[in-house]
Amino acid sequence: MLTCNKVISVEVVIVFMEELIGFVASNNKSNKILSVLDSKGPMDSATIAKTTRIVGADKSIKELVEKKLLAHEGEKYSLTELGKQVCHAVRGVR
Repeated sequence: MLTCNKVISVEVVIVFMEELIGFVASNNKSNKILSVLDSKGPMDSATIAKTTRIVGADKSIKELVEKKLLAHEGEKYSLTELGKQVCHAVRGVR
């Protein structure tokens, strides 16, 4: 039973990662936000919007937080470990 559960868990994680990678790869705003945070480190939402030149970046940032790709610490946003993995996977796709 445990082996079966582990296999199912791994398959679920793989499908979940594929969905997140597909989401970010097809969403230019999300891709830009993840890339800038990966290269420059934590930023507040105004700096993210200015750096990426995205009007209304707050909506995309909120969505990325909900998907656990970004963490909100005080005023700043940063990539979660999952966010880093997805960002690097998308870079490999492009």
